[in-house]
Amino acid sequence: MAAALRDRPDMDPSRLVVRDEIAEELRDDPFGAGPGTAFGAAAVAAAALTAVGFAVSAAGSLRERSAEFAVLRALGTSRRRLARVVLAEHGVLVGLALTVGVLLGAVLARAVVPLIMLTAEATHPVPEVLVELPVLRVAALLAAVAAVPLVITAVLALRRADPVTSLRERGGE
Repeated sequence: MAAALRDRPDMDPSRLVVRDEIAEELRDDPFGAGPGTAFGAAAVAAAALTAVGFAVSAAGSLRERSAEFAVLRALGTSRRRLARVVLAEHGVLVGLALTVGVLLGAVLARAVVPLIMLTAEATHPVPEVLVELPVLRVAALLAAVAAVPLVITAVLALRRADPVTSLRERGGE
């Protein structure tokens, strides 16, 4: 359709704007592709830091509450039941944090990306940049970020800690 319009004698070909052509030019332009690549790298780095942060927080929480868990184990609570409780607690925290993070990230991506994407002439592209968040990739990233701390929490919660030793080390508090 664009070629047919450009071939018309009464049409100035430079006035015809085709979104797909401009998108192709922007994808091939290293100046315009830089910010998009930087955002992708920043998202992966943020996800890795988030997963590690949640895992460290879970490990610290479990270590801090070891005396409490030792008392519950001494009273007959099974290791699996304690692990389920701890996973539920941390699952709620991870889920809430990821939900807020995704909403905030989506809003910021839609607000910031159109402002920093430029053409080779350092102008804003016409038509405007269309920001699309790939749902499957975002879901995979969220699953990976949630899985790391929950797996570490499960492993730490199921480890074989002797209640007597834990109570003696903590002074029976």
